[in-house]
Amino acid sequence: MNRLSTFLFVSTFLLVACGGGDTNPAATETSTAKNYDCVIKYGWEPRPPYQFLHNGEMQGIDIEIFKKAADATQCNIQYVQKSWTELLTALENGEIDVLGGATETPERKVYADFSVPYRSESFSLFVRSTNDYQGGKLAGFLSGGNKVGITNDYYYGEDVYNLMNHPQYGPLFIDGNSGEQSFYNVIYSTIDGVLTDPVEGRYIIKRKGLESQVKESNIKIPSDNVSFMFSKKGLTPEKSKALQDTIKTLVTGNEVNPIVAKYQ
Repeated sequence: MNRLSTFLFVSTFLLVACGGGDTNPAATETSTAKNYDCVIKYGWEPRPPYQFLHNGEMQGIDIEIFKKAADATQCNIQYVQKSWTELLTALENGEIDVLGGATETPERKVYADFSVPYRSESFSLFVRSTNDYQGGKLAGFLSGGNKVGITNDYYYGEDVYNLMNHPQYGPLFIDGNSGEQSFYNVIYSTIDGVLTDPVEGRYIIKRKGLESQVKESNIKIPSDNVSFMFSKKGLTPEKSKALQDTIKTLVTGNEVNPIVAKYQ
């Protein structure tokens, strides 16, 4: 699937399934939207189990949480699919209103507001099942000349950032596709490992039947909190605040954990 392709989905329109969890890329489905005047442009890229398209319907942990907030504030959702780098640019320009699963950084706070954190996200290195590296340090893995797949503009934390800028290790980080394609890049030896969220990685391995080909290594990157990220040029300040307040209520009311548990 071309991850750089963009499509819009409004639940009152016909949706053409072109990625995520759909098994039939030509599947179509028409859904009925609620009669709201407000429309939120939600940017996404395929990241099961957090956000993905299945049988013509947007699903996933982040999607379900935000749907609750949108319903509570009487807004429909228009889904816009792009790569993560494109999504950040679109959000900065006000072309989309919100992103899920975003880490708050000083650079992003210039053009975006953030909800309270609603889940944590860490990274694990997934490698070919034949890989015999037993260490727990990413630097050790890189010192063997192994290439590591990453996604441009993902925030992996300060330790990984320093390795990316290291003169010896930096060239071994290969920017590429996130999600399922990165696992096939490992299998086909385009890269030797991929850094991804462990929940996402295990979900992909199980769903695609890759247990005999890819495994999770001992290399773990500590977790960080993620939030919904709102464009300062998008929704009105009042609507943005209402959504953020609703998300905070969902978190404090323990309505998020049952959604996360459904996908684990």
